[in-house]
Amino acid sequence: MTRWKKDETVFDVNVNYHEKRGYQIYLPRPVIEVLGDPDVIDFVIKGKKVEVSAHK
Repeated sequence: MTRWKKDETVFDVNVNYHEKRGYQIYLPRPVIEVLGDPDVIDFVIKGKKVEVSAHK
């Protein structure tokens, strides 16, 4: 498993495609920690940007 540096703020995420399941990604642990171990992650498209929020 990858070890993340504590001061790291940019993360590359690989996107995989599965015919039956669609697109899948694995979020880095530091991202999940900031989001607060969510049950749901919302992606809101605003123009050319995407806002991310999380909740249980």
